[in-house]
Amino acid sequence: MTAQPIVEGLLDLVYPPKCLFCQAFNPLYICQSCLSEVERVSRPYCARCGHPMPRERCRNCWGRVRSFATARAAGVYSGVLREAIHGFKYGGRRALADPLAQLLYRYLTANADFPWRRADCIIPVPIHPARQRIRGYNQSELLAERLARLTGLPLLRGAVVRKHHTRPQVELSGGERRTNVRGAFRAAKPSELRGKIILLVDDVATTGSTIHECSLALIAAGAFKVYVVCLALGA
Repeated sequence: MTAQPIVEGLLDLVYPPKCLFCQAFNPLYICQSCLSEVERVSRPYCARCGHPMPRERCRNCWGRVRSFATARAAGVYSGVLREAIHGFKYGGRRALADPLAQLLYRYLTANADFPWRRADCIIPVPIHPARQRIRGYNQSELLAERLARLTGLPLLRGAVVRKHHTRPQVELSGGERRTNVRGAFRAAKPSELRGKIILLVDDVATTGSTIHECSLALIAAGAFKVYVVCLALGA
């Protein structure tokens, strides 16, 4: 056990945790009232990538191959959810992994329209070791750990790794994002992936380039099918 959880526990005793948004005392740092403000993805949406589809064709998928079977998100990257993800990902607020994983779990059990329960395991989208050393953790792995406990699905650690230290996707346009992550992942445990249905976990999907490339590496290693669940869809 690292010192970080111990320090966080002691701080909670001295400074009882509050909701980051309304300041009400809450052990999970986001109260249910604020979580209820998360904007859901509007229908109709693309059957493959889950993005809103106001026209007959999904502009996000049209003319592109998708390696994943289905991708869905618990909400839209805006408002409370955007602030929570930003604090979780860049602000060192690891404690947000618990309420955000519960948000994912509630979405899966109440609203998800794909057969995620058929998955054999949960795998987080990896970040490059250099970025993880700077940040101190992989936010997607923390989410996946909590989600594995809630769903009962086994967590497969280190199954896929990031080969290249790419630029942050948030800085790039759609075309640049696809180029930036092309070939960025490889499967590290092919024998544990063969024939498996995988539930891949990430924080935010925008163009779907990262989850496509990560899924591609899993499929190339022998995985049967990849479903993806994210906290939010970016515009």
